[in-house]
Amino acid sequence: MNTLVHTGSFLGNLTGTVLFLYFQGCGILFSGFLLRKKDMITRLLCGSVLGSVLLMWIPALFSFIFGFSKLSHILAAGSCTLILFLLDFFKAENAPYHLPSRECIRAFLKKHRIFLILCSTTFILFAYMLSTHTLLVKEDGLHTGQCSYGDINFHLGVITGISVQQTFPPEYTISPGHRLCYPFLCDSISSSLYTFGASLRYAYMFPMYFAILQVMTGFYCFAYTWLKKVSKACLAWFLFFYNGGLGFLYFLDWTNNKTYFFQNIFTEYYQTPTNLISNNIRFVNVIVDMLLPQRATLFGYAVLFPCLWLLWRAVYHQEKDLFAFCALLVGALPMIHTHSFLAMAMVSASWLLMQLYHSLPHKLPIKKPGLFLCLSFFTGMSILQLFSHGEAGSDSPVFMKICLSVLALLFLFGITALCSYIKQNGCKELLFTWGIYLVIILMLALPQLFNWTFSQASGSGFTTSHFNWSNQGDPYLWFYIKNFGVIFLLLIPALIYCSKKTFAIICPAFLIWFVMELISFSPNTYDNNKLLYVVYLFLCCLCADYGDWIYQKAKRLPGVRLWTVCFLLFSCVSAILTLGREIVSDYTLYANNHVEAALYIEQSTPPDTVILTNDRHVNEITSLTGRNIVNGSPLLLSTHGIYDEQRVQDVKSMFEDPAASAALFEKYDVDYIMISSWERSSFALDETLFDQLFTCVFTSGDIRIYQIHQL
Repeated sequence: MNTLVHTGSFLGNLTGTVLFLYFQGCGILFSGFLLRKKDMITRLLCGSVLGSVLLMWIPALFSFIFGFSKLSHILAAGSCTLILFLLDFFKAENAPYHLPSRECIRAFLKKHRIFLILCSTTFILFAYMLSTHTLLVKEDGLHTGQCSYGDINFHLGVITGISVQQTFPPEYTISPGHRLCYPFLCDSISSSLYTFGASLRYAYMFPMYFAILQVMTGFYCFAYTWLKKVSKACLAWFLFFYNGGLGFLYFLDWTNNKTYFFQNIFTEYYQTPTNLISNNIRFVNVIVDMLLPQRATLFGYAVLFPCLWLLWRAVYHQEKDLFAFCALLVGALPMIHTHSFLAMAMVSASWLLMQLYHSLPHKLPIKKPGLFLCLSFFTGMSILQLFSHGEAGSDSPVFMKICLSVLALLFLFGITALCSYIKQNGCKELLFTWGIYLVIILMLALPQLFNWTFSQASGSGFTTSHFNWSNQGDPYLWFYIKNFGVIFLLLIPALIYCSKKTFAIICPAFLIWFVMELISFSPNTYDNNKLLYVVYLFLCCLCADYGDWIYQKAKRLPGVRLWTVCFLLFSCVSAILTLGREIVSDYTLYANNHVEAALYIEQSTPPDTVILTNDRHVNEITSLTGRNIVNGSPLLLSTHGIYDEQRVQDVKSMFEDPAASAALFEKYDVDYIMISSWERSSFALDETLFDQLFTCVFTSGDIRIYQIHQL
């Protein structure tokens, strides 16, 4: 049964759904045992996140022995079932948990109705765009939208490659022989559904529905627990998910020489108010350009946001029993989303440092720590920009040394505070809270880091010194004002007047912001925005807290409600226009004859087949069939640190001089050659030579596929 087509089989989709929901159920039951004293929302959210993590990780562990096969998944499901039976057998009889009453549920829904409306509306928008952006069948082929046109090809290739080839640890289908060090578990969760017969479209979309709900709910729970008020939490939620800077102003130019036309937002490729590179608008909308197309970010934040919530409660609400469960989720993060793991590490270090700081007998005499932090940070960054002569994204080893020096000072300060804490309070409490937290994370994360992350990071272009993120020459503060938008009206005074407790909570944001401005963690420096959105999360909560305080003080003044509406409108207008663009965007991803070629390859070749194509990123062979190609997109390969110039030249030689390339065909184990308009535009081909040397086994329109035999 072909799973490449739009709908797949009903039985295959049903089987994939049952598999996914089974692990969701296991996660919820596990959280019921581990968090039995917590409320229902905590158990449901954490259980759902844990269920997704289990489906990513448990089959992967068995796959080291049995490959990424159905057997590995059956063994994974069986092991989860066995553990549940053991937990049920040894459970404490005196620690039951109760389901909430109907009245409690009704009161909860009423209290949080604003969030439920915001969340459900946003979920419907997300689900609609995901449907139109994921292999949507139309008359001329499979379609996608604007934001997914680039990313979806790589993710589809990982999903199909893991499932079809079953090699574990997996390798790049766009560069055979290189271990896949990209955090692939965000895709393997769909590979699991695909392995059990779900269509590629369904397998891609279904887990993302749960992930976006986990992200949105996790953020709200964190904001509500911190801010203790529904209106504040909803405002923070709205500012974060409907983020958009001042880019819309560039479309309000009514002169005859204007650069951008309003209608271009909905018709041109990437002329949206949240993504105008030529005007230095780089902080894209989180829904459209991060969560929808970037699966690692989506599934990473689905774990990260609940972890922030759990750790906040463990530290500031003294719910010490949450340290272990939070550590379990954090330890799973490196191969789900490395940036989320890095962000969680810095948040944990900051909150620990602030906790230790309060144990010091002599504290710094700073009455307004937020004002001090604000002035120090923005002044320091502006000075560094002057030092770099205002160059766009300046690279210099000096910036790395500055960052490491500051981190070293914080480390020494932390050691001093730790010694003082132990002297006053002993080490028992730390060992059974932060100690357990650290040990669990290290046990789970270090094997991932050493096996995958560090080996990739040792390549060229990773962890380099790079100042000023994506700022293309604007003054430092102005760059963030125009990218963050009107929340800066609240941010500066909120920082100035924040309490010492709030200061302690938001410190991680400025540590992350400082580090991501001075160190690039991948060859594509822009990827540091995955850390910047974590900063923005804290800032949105801070601004919502201060904004609500202002509103309560001034709500009886005339015109306050109008100004409030204007503030909300200007904060989201860029996001709404960008969402509108994605809703109407439509691009042909794979034409019908390319889909037919992929279908032939899928039905007629073994899983380890290698096909020679050009290096286009919209490569239907690797994306739809999971087969290998000799060399993929240079943009993708370079950002993953595995771009090989020699391989590029070898591909050129095999296409342009096939008669003299027998050794190269053997070197790369090439089985088939595909010639289409893409290859004809990339190379100087003599197709009569291919007809003489090889056997043409497939023809459709301008596409010809040749099978290689001994030259």
